[in-house]
Amino acid sequence: MKMRSRYALLSFIIALSAHAQNWALLNPAYKYNYSLGGTDTITNQIFVTHIDTLGVDSFRYELNRIGVVCDTCLASLGGPCDGCFVRTNQPQFLGLSCIRSGSDWYFNGPDTFLIRSPVSIGAAWTFNSNNGVTAIVDAEWPASVFNTQDTLRRILLSDGDTVVLSRSYGMLRFPSTSEDFDLTGVEGAGVGRLFPDPLSYFDYQPGDQLIYKVTSLYWVTYDFGPTVPLTLDRYWMAVITGRTETTDTVAYTTSVALTYPINPPGSSLGALFQEPNWPIPLDHWSFNRAELVAHHPILAAYPGQILDTSICWLNGSADYDARYIANSGITSDGRTIMRSQSLGLAGGDPTSGFNAAHEVAAGVFPFLNQELLNVWYEEGIGIRRVEFKISWVGTGELSVQLVGAIIGGDTIVQPPAIDWDVGMQEDQRRGFNVSPNPANDRLFVQCSGPVHFAFRVLDITGQLLKTGTLIPDPHQVIDVSSLPEGMYLLNVTTAQGSSSQRFVIAR
Repeated sequence: MKMRSRYALLSFIIALSAHAQNWALLNPAYKYNYSLGGTDTITNQIFVTHIDTLGVDSFRYELNRIGVVCDTCLASLGGPCDGCFVRTNQPQFLGLSCIRSGSDWYFNGPDTFLIRSPVSIGAAWTFNSNNGVTAIVDAEWPASVFNTQDTLRRILLSDGDTVVLSRSYGMLRFPSTSEDFDLTGVEGAGVGRLFPDPLSYFDYQPGDQLIYKVTSLYWVTYDFGPTVPLTLDRYWMAVITGRTETTDTVAYTTSVALTYPINPPGSSLGALFQEPNWPIPLDHWSFNRAELVAHHPILAAYPGQILDTSICWLNGSADYDARYIANSGITSDGRTIMRSQSLGLAGGDPTSGFNAAHEVAAGVFPFLNQELLNVWYEEGIGIRRVEFKISWVGTGELSVQLVGAIIGGDTIVQPPAIDWDVGMQEDQRRGFNVSPNPANDRLFVQCSGPVHFAFRVLDITGQLLKTGTLIPDPHQVIDVSSLPEGMYLLNVTTAQGSSSQRFVIAR
């Protein structure tokens, strides 16, 4: 009988320990997505950035921070206008850090509050010692959370607010001054509403059509006259013709048409600066997850995150060391949007960036007084708008805007009427063709021109596999028998430049 009692006691202790662990409010392996006001848009993401061990069962969790607009900062600080400032390193609604001591969770920020988890129904404590708000556990009940059976616990606060806890996912609802924050998904656990994989932003299928407007700003100095800006537009259309994907990369073959503007007038006394280069792939696109995040960091950002721009700034000068705040949204049909937050007015122009080199007070930066840093991506659509360079005497500005999109047979953005006859098709520009495609062991290359062609064969990661020379002969052959099945790139270079074509090996 004593042995049975010991086993029963041991089982109770194990069950009690597991129960306590289940009511953890923060799991350092997870990122918690919240919406404000019950919408589907992820307005906040909270996660642990650093852990300090304070004792046997005591830890300090540093939480991620955000940038916010300082609408109370005055122009006397050194900015262009009242309210035209950004505060960095700011806490979110759970504060700057959290100390977990046993089952007590102290959240530290502008206010310090305590949540005890788990405690029995009827248990009461001081929730916020700064304003004397108390808490009491009001109820506990079974419920389904993210399609998983769970248990919820409600905590009533003496100021009329309510906190709801989940046994499995921590803070399910937390009050703010206006509306409640609701947990909508948990990254790492893979439940609820999650941010898309970066590759999902460029997820196309054969037949999809995308049209971009590329606007270039030149600075032109006329004879015995002022230096003035001149803006020119061109368009390019890409039609997806094929798709190949691996775990980390998706590659497309495309057909492209372009239009070209008339060169702007110049002068002997001034400089006409070259149009900033935005690479236009003529016959292939390739997107790798790691490369996307490196070149488009907003695709892996959380709302409120301060980002150094991935856009090309003038010589990396500190005068243009601009940053922006990431912002998340959602379309009417459920696609995630990531874009730079519109910060307001500075000098009468809308702006989305601030200067990282011009701190006017601790963590306070003025808006840039020009319109720039517009960054906008949409899941399944890709780039909606990106501004690539600041306009300034001595350089140029380039912006790319999606003006037409037909995805999966649906017109997402109504294409404009464009005379594509002023452009050139990709086959005219490439100057060579390969067959068969897919190939088996041999690749026939038909090329034109009076000179020899140097060629390279690369895999979709860019690794060089073969090199050689071709002559202007329709019967040139490249032996690809040693290459495994998959997609490859044939790059051909002449004195006039280089071009590429994708081909597939299938046996």
